[in-house]
Amino acid sequence: MEEYQKLVLGEKLTIRTVPGREGKPIGRLPDGRVVLFDQNSQYFEMLAPGQSVEGHVIVITENYVILSPTSEPEEAVVVHYPTFDMDDVIEDLEKLIENVSGNAEVIPRALLRIIQLNQLLIRILKGEA
Repeated sequence: MEEYQKLVLGEKLTIRTVPGREGKPIGRLPDGRVVLFDQNSQYFEMLAPGQSVEGHVIVITENYVILSPTSEPEEAVVVHYPTFDMDDVIEDLEKLIENVSGNAEVIPRALLRIIQLNQLLIRILKGEA
């Protein structure tokens, strides 16, 4: 995060694009600043959300940075993590609690509690609770 806070003009960055206002692609730095793209770049019209863009920093302000793309954008690599059924995880933790004794049940109980709190937060955020 600090590496982006100490940006210098001309620095080379690779940024992933996301939809901005009116669907125009923007990026975000880890410190929260918006990355805008130089409209005079020959690659500007090729930009779209979901891409990886390499370029040089041409403007630095407190709230945003302007990046001039130096090559054609590429599709961003999206990592998909395997999904699993949370009910199976809960069932396994409950079985584990039954099969262990003493202090050994503390960890599965704690994990079960964390899952329950997480599920509650999701219901609250969805307006279901």
